[in-house]
Amino acid sequence: MQKFEKIIALIKHEVVPAMGCTEPAAVALAAAYAANQVEGEIEKIELFVSPSILKNGMGVGIPNTGLVGLDIAAALGAIVAEPEKELEILGDLDESQLAQGKALMDKITTKMEASSEKVYIKAIVKSKSQSATATIRCRHNFLYQLEVDGKTIFQQEIKQDENCHVAGADEFRLKDYFEFANGVAYEELLKLDLGEKINRRISEFGLSEDSGMGVGKTILQNIKDGILGDDIHNYATALTAAATDARMSGCNLPVISNSGSGNQGLSITLPIIAASEKLGSSHEKLIRALALGHLVSIHIKNKTGLLSSICGCLSASAGAACGIVLLLGGDFQKMEYAIKNMIGNTTGMLCDGAKEGCSLKVATTTSAAVQAALLANMGRSISPNDGIVTDDLDETIDNLAKIVKTGMQNTDSTILNIMINKKNNKEANDV
Repeated sequence: MQKFEKIIALIKHEVVPAMGCTEPAAVALAAAYAANQVEGEIEKIELFVSPSILKNGMGVGIPNTGLVGLDIAAALGAIVAEPEKELEILGDLDESQLAQGKALMDKITTKMEASSEKVYIKAIVKSKSQSATATIRCRHNFLYQLEVDGKTIFQQEIKQDENCHVAGADEFRLKDYFEFANGVAYEELLKLDLGEKINRRISEFGLSEDSGMGVGKTILQNIKDGILGDDIHNYATALTAAATDARMSGCNLPVISNSGSGNQGLSITLPIIAASEKLGSSHEKLIRALALGHLVSIHIKNKTGLLSSICGCLSASAGAACGIVLLLGGDFQKMEYAIKNMIGNTTGMLCDGAKEGCSLKVATTTSAAVQAALLANMGRSISPNDGIVTDDLDETIDNLAKIVKTGMQNTDSTILNIMINKKNNKEANDV
């Protein structure tokens, strides 16, 4: 069916591998594009980024470095200078590249661009004889423009609307995704990388190593000690939080991301994987549930925006809840219930940047996802009389989007100002 083919194309576009936190990876990619065009030793790198990129890149660990922030990401991207690696640009770094990147950090300046765009990165890389500028806009891997010595050598049109919504997602409704997940040929889904193995691997790393806050590892230990029950709820929370612990602390393992976010990819896939393991689901059912989870999250992110003032794990965990409903044999109405339960429960969780503490938020939304799915499976949904939830699911999601885009319009700038002041005060005290 043509509809199914378009949905498969949508998955391929939005469900992709990423190394490290997506915002620093995008900055590294921009620097790589520019550095690839200049000859000679790099003497200076200037970064101009949108508030959302700055917020999500200030405090997150960069793979292999033991460092945090956008400066080291840009430095390493410029040293690697292989933009064809896209959002995996920070993977497979050798000792020489790490040393060169750290040495280059003193030559980097980062400034916030007063841009209304959520994703905006301009990287200017200068050598003694040349200067190149790469601009990424709209999407984390969308090269908008490339200039060398002031001359444009590449530019592509942004076809999405001013909010840079997910290309193609407006064509479909949630019921289309439910029908796809249940009706598309299993063999077609096997051709897609939905995160079953890659995301499970980084979860295992987080469970075995002391990564970040160790939220997932601590939950698993409490299960082993008999303090927590060995059930779907706690197991899903442990697996998902552990992967986030590892990723946010700079683990050198890739993840399968969703809508430009690795944490969202983890928050969709790992609760479903955990539930399938506990339920003894068939591999086919697992793959269908993963596809549904990804698509539900894409649908919600298309409405709320790729980057916003609320934690993206809300939409991701709503997708996870729907995947668990499918594993339990639920119908479309129960899927609707699961999404409403998630929106009624977790709307308002703020995004205050990517950091190690994200694993706590992931644990919270994963817990909510399992609860939402189990309630929905019993035919229980939050009342349309409650808050922003209505009888109509799409209207409920639209209400969520209104809160994000209108009601919380100044929230991002307030959060960022707090974070910048905190950073400045710390640097002043360290002098």
